[in-house]
Amino acid sequence: MPTWGWFVVALVVVDLVVIVTWVVLRRTAKPTLASAHAVDAATQDEVFALVSARKKVEAMKLLRDRTGMPLRQAKDTVDAVSSGRTQ
Repeated sequence: MPTWGWFVVALVVVDLVVIVTWVVLRRTAKPTLASAHAVDAATQDEVFALVSARKKVEAMKLLRDRTGMPLRQAKDTVDAVSSGRTQ
């Protein structure tokens, strides 16, 4: 194998390690409804109902009104609920 061939193999291996690390870290950093802001059971049930009814904006408004969550965190939380990533 030519000298540059080993370089290409090394680049592929490094890329693979970076991608696997990124995927693992991304899966472990899951937002939950019980994050920094306290979410009671009634609010949680309403958020799940709104998300299942495809009313994400209303779910975000509900979270922000009842918990004082920032907009970005409310959006991330609703997105996590809609993709089934909550605990």
